[in-house]
Amino acid sequence: MSDGIIAAMKLSALGEFELIELIKIAVRPTHQPSSETSARIMVDIGDDTAAWSGSDLVQLATTDSLVENVHFKFRWCTWEDLGHKSLAVNLSDIAAMGGRARFALVSLSCPGDVDSDQVLEYYRGMTRLATKHEVVIIGGNLTSSPVVTSTVCVFGEAFPDHILTRGAANPGDAIVVTGTLGSAAAAIALLGDRAVSAEAVPAPLLRALVRPEARLSEAQLLVDLGVRCAIDISDGLLSDLGHICECSGVSATLHAAQVPLSPEYRGTAELHTKYALVGGEDYELLFACDPSLVPQVAEALMCPVTVVGEITSRTVSPAVTVLDHEGLPLDVGRPGWRHFAL
Repeated sequence: MSDGIIAAMKLSALGEFELIELIKIAVRPTHQPSSETSARIMVDIGDDTAAWSGSDLVQLATTDSLVENVHFKFRWCTWEDLGHKSLAVNLSDIAAMGGRARFALVSLSCPGDVDSDQVLEYYRGMTRLATKHEVVIIGGNLTSSPVVTSTVCVFGEAFPDHILTRGAANPGDAIVVTGTLGSAAAAIALLGDRAVSAEAVPAPLLRALVRPEARLSEAQLLVDLGVRCAIDISDGLLSDLGHICECSGVSATLHAAQVPLSPEYRGTAELHTKYALVGGEDYELLFACDPSLVPQVAEALMCPVTVVGEITSRTVSPAVTVLDHEGLPLDVGRPGWRHFAL
């Protein structure tokens, strides 16, 4: 259904400008009259650029793309899922900086035989998440393409002394994660078998893959409590902890047995742990802080938090050591997702 506006049409028949008019209606709920963000908009969708009034805060910007058959397949991802996730992965970057998301630009490339209803489903999924976090969709781009590609750019803000970065870890800090890890990677592994339908994948695992939730509120609480080092887990726990170590000039020890796993996964514990360490697409927060802060963080945050390791020392050769349940070094192979890797 196209929200009662017109009957569904192929994009090739509908046309670009007619589709833009439908999209303007679809994203209207993100323009909330009572919203501080909406009040700052000076020029909206339909002009050469969007324009909004600035502020004295530090400005944040991030962008990410999801490409059909690289990051998702419509065999298990709906158009509404795609809209949600396209925005969520960018909101997660803003959360990792301790910021508040404000505006979004949305670029969608797709074949001409896609239905207008499908595009509106995409914007419906995105609009629901945007409205939840008071993010205003202010423009974007449409283009024809052999496969579907969704690119979103999000702009946010943070107080100058309240920014989370990868370079603020110190020796003695606890390494902490929110939520559970490995669910999205487990879902991908199950879906890799074409005989397995999306319906056969445990719902919590599939939802973790296609409907991740950015930890924006939790990140705000972290900075209020004095945490200054964080990253979101997109490439995998081991890989993203490595980024913190490299930026901070430190080494770290990670205890595999302490990594929080989803109870819905029905495979072996060994394989589940590997998914959690190197699978990626968790979009949970990974942060380092003084151990004395952990009880306050655990009480304040609206999700589980787990200490999974510690920052060990300053070094010119940053490294992460993973220990198994017996305290012995564990080799987990490639540390995480890397584009262009063979």
